[in-house]
Amino acid sequence: MKRSLIILFLASSNIFSILEIEIIKGSDSLSKVAFVPFGIEENVNENYGEQISNLIEKNMLLFGEFENLDKAEMLSFPDSEEDFYYRDWKIMGVDYSVIGRVNSVNALGNLNISYSLFNINRRIKILEGEIVGKENNIEGIAKIISNRIYEKITGLKGIFDTKLAYIVNLDTETYQMCISDIDGKNEQILFTSAAPIMSPDWSPDRKKIAYVSFENGLAEIFIQDLASGERESIQTLGMTNSAPVWSPDGKSLALVVSFSGNPDIFSYSINNKRLVRLTNHYGIDTEPSWSPDSKKIIFTSDRSGSPQLYEINTQSKRKKRLTRDGNYNARGRYFPDGKSIFFVHGNEGNFQIATKKLSSRFIETLTSTSLDESPTISPNGNIIIYATKEGSKGYLGGITLDGKSRFSLPVKNGSVREPAWSP
Repeated sequence: MKRSLIILFLASSNIFSILEIEIIKGSDSLSKVAFVPFGIEENVNENYGEQISNLIEKNMLLFGEFENLDKAEMLSFPDSEEDFYYRDWKIMGVDYSVIGRVNSVNALGNLNISYSLFNINRRIKILEGEIVGKENNIEGIAKIISNRIYEKITGLKGIFDTKLAYIVNLDTETYQMCISDIDGKNEQILFTSAAPIMSPDWSPDRKKIAYVSFENGLAEIFIQDLASGERESIQTLGMTNSAPVWSPDGKSLALVVSFSGNPDIFSYSINNKRLVRLTNHYGIDTEPSWSPDSKKIIFTSDRSGSPQLYEINTQSKRKKRLTRDGNYNARGRYFPDGKSIFFVHGNEGNFQIATKKLSSRFIETLTSTSLDESPTISPNGNIIIYATKEGSKGYLGGITLDGKSRFSLPVKNGSVREPAWSP
């Protein structure tokens, strides 16, 4: 294998492409949440209280899943349970209220913050917590609190501390692989190339990314360490290598190796560098993805005459066809629970994101645009982000699984494609 060291651009810059979520459609029946400015003790910076509550509010509204109460409409600003009166929020049609207080900051710059979440309709406190964090990491503190509030309200794990990897085409000769926080902040450019880059995929521990680069003329898979910038290429006997995907246990990659122009699915052991062939067919087998238990792989194949999704058991090599409706079903991925899949469904020239329960033949389309591709799902299984186009410009779209919210993530410069949501 070849090893190389590339320089990471660890600071984002406004001259490059920075994502920013724009809500396209929200539901008329969202839960309304009041984010009350946090109180502060005398020795604390007077801006911290409002800053923290504003960040929590921004996180919770990020994907259009909640409605907020404007602070100008609030009848009171409690920062403790003793000063909290349910009637003040019930009259404003609020479903939940978040209050808190920055209790102290010590000589080491550590903040002590307490917070509570109230269910107004049930008239009970449903969450109470305390957190200690650095003054210079208020955004990180707010994400932790937001995750806990989100989980208490929805029953789903919060995702505000996750990241997104994606490819940006600034022009026909400049390609960049980037990562950012899920809200588009803290963008990092990991790799810039004059040749195409594609198929980024996160390791389960979020410390590495596998991707495909054409910098040496043919498709080549690299694994890059995000902290050091060191990377290694996977050497095989195939003409081209593509579509790397980490197994959830972090022990293997599924990938495509093309011998004499015929692509097949292989698994690659991270520890012993061993390559095992999983499919051997004259058709095109590509776009593998692991099941949550790392025992099966879903892949795209045209062995039936059109692109369809198949599943293979990595031990027995037994295969099963998963899709039959439509003449194009590709880029399949499992939901985190392993019971359903999502993929690109083609019908009469339109390509849209669709879902299907493995126990059913029924396919449900989620999107209404016509050139959707490369779907990726949030770790809690509730939101899908995908690549799409408006004219010649590529951007990212997103949708919640209940269809209540749709949003876009355009870039300031160039086109963006191939999103990959981190664990």
